[in-house]
Amino acid sequence: MVKRLSLMLLACSAGYLVAQSEYFKPVADIAEAAEEKLTAEMIARYYDSFDRPLRAGNYLASRHAQIHHDWTNANFYVNKLIKNGVSGRDITQRAMVLSIGNGDAKRAISIAQDFRSQNPNEENTIVDLLLVSELIKNKNYDEALKSLKDQNKNATFNFVAPFLEAWIKAANDELYLDNLKKNTAQLYHAILISDYLDDHTQMEEMITHALSVEDITQGEIEKMADLYSHTGMNDKAIELYEKILKSSPDDETIQNKIASLKAGTFEPLFDKIESPQHGIGQAFSDIAKILYRENNDETARVFAHLGLYLAPDMTATKFLLAQINIKHEQYDEAFALYNSIPKDDEHFLKAQYEIASLYEETGDIDKALNLLSELVKEDENVDTIIKIGDLNRHQSNFGLAIKSYDRAVELLGDTLPDEYWHLHYVRGISYEQANNWAAAEKELETALKYRPDHPYILNYLGYAWADKGVNLEQALEMIQRASELRPSDGYITDSLGWIMYRMKDFEQSVKTLERAVELLPYDPTINDHLGDAYWQVGRKLEAKFQWRRAKNHSEDSEQISTIEKKLSEGLME
Repeated sequence: MVKRLSLMLLACSAGYLVAQSEYFKPVADIAEAAEEKLTAEMIARYYDSFDRPLRAGNYLASRHAQIHHDWTNANFYVNKLIKNGVSGRDITQRAMVLSIGNGDAKRAISIAQDFRSQNPNEENTIVDLLLVSELIKNKNYDEALKSLKDQNKNATFNFVAPFLEAWIKAANDELYLDNLKKNTAQLYHAILISDYLDDHTQMEEMITHALSVEDITQGEIEKMADLYSHTGMNDKAIELYEKILKSSPDDETIQNKIASLKAGTFEPLFDKIESPQHGIGQAFSDIAKILYRENNDETARVFAHLGLYLAPDMTATKFLLAQINIKHEQYDEAFALYNSIPKDDEHFLKAQYEIASLYEETGDIDKALNLLSELVKEDENVDTIIKIGDLNRHQSNFGLAIKSYDRAVELLGDTLPDEYWHLHYVRGISYEQANNWAAAEKELETALKYRPDHPYILNYLGYAWADKGVNLEQALEMIQRASELRPSDGYITDSLGWIMYRMKDFEQSVKTLERAVELLPYDPTINDHLGDAYWQVGRKLEAKFQWRRAKNHSEDSEQISTIEKKLSEGLME
């Protein structure tokens, strides 16, 4: 959508974060090799023992923390450095960027104001962004517009300024969209501004223009469909949603949107922008999302926190920042962001589910289960009960999982609403893993009635039949369909090859299983299957090679024992 945006905005933050003064460079070089094994606190303590002014240690501690995406400590140590009398352009800019990236906008703005008073004519994009954001926060719109016109026109400014200019003019009830037509991000905000001013005269034209932009993504097409539905153009919305389904036939969100529109129960997908501050906060947040997709997480943090400074209640931005922190294993920060979402927020439950998932991801299963159980005590919510079932299923506690799923079905009724069809699927998986095949088969077949083209249901049921040697012709058709829908899925390709094996079409089985191994080279089950197929066509050395590879990568003692027997005796004819 916005080609190389991260390069355009890089100077706004990342460049300042790696800058280092000549004073610190020699000691920084000494620490380079050891940094990976040290904490910021250890570095500060070690170097401060040699550097009484407490300079090198704090500088390196801040640098080390930021390299490891620990912005809290990076910000702490650079400010400690300043308190010990160290100054300079690179330190000032580092402190400013780390402050906003750590969510302390007021300090960042204070530093920016000091910098501008001392350097009134110096170009500095992050200073300009912070100062104009403060003017907008305080509703000084005329001054903010004047500031925009006075700023130097670099790449970052040229990308961000049109959003600011259009929203500032909207504050004075002026619909000015001339500069918001270069990409889908700008066009989206042109549409939001039109909606804010209740002027929909150009809406359809702008959506059409947005859809014609080169390299538009599926997510952006979905946004345009959402806008169509938001403005009552339901037929056009459905047409776009169905276009998305052609390439993602099992996309549950899109299926539910279409069903809701056709049933007349569709609810607005976003809240109307409440103020220019909210609009510009949303623009900064949208820029952060683009940067995050481009893996420029540091600059994404800066824009996300700028967005929250202007619009503190933007829950989606908090979720984005939490994901950035999780990506870099800054779990305490992620927990804090999720916990900042209050109970009266419509996204509160989602935040709690994310906390439970994070507990699960970090291995604290008891905390995850306790959290979800407490939620159920407060409100016997079906979704929470299903989450408890899913968590138990992930831990192979299939009996407990079934118990939760049964309770959810009891609350919903035996004929499940379409949006809860997946309960049949996960309950079927749990029954199958608990060795109750009769119940599992019934659940999976019911799930397939809800979603006849769902590749994973087709694969799961088809593979189970193939493994049991029953319904082979039907299983083959099902897995072939799943493979058409997911041609690059190694597990589905393995299922296709395995059913060919079970039907004694060994030559074709070899070709298909070889493709599965190309897709997933070290999966022990797939390697084991290919070994069996090689043996059946007389390629016995290659069969043993695949069996050895399967054994080396397996953690299943029963599977390892079976493979060892094959390595010793071969396959029984």
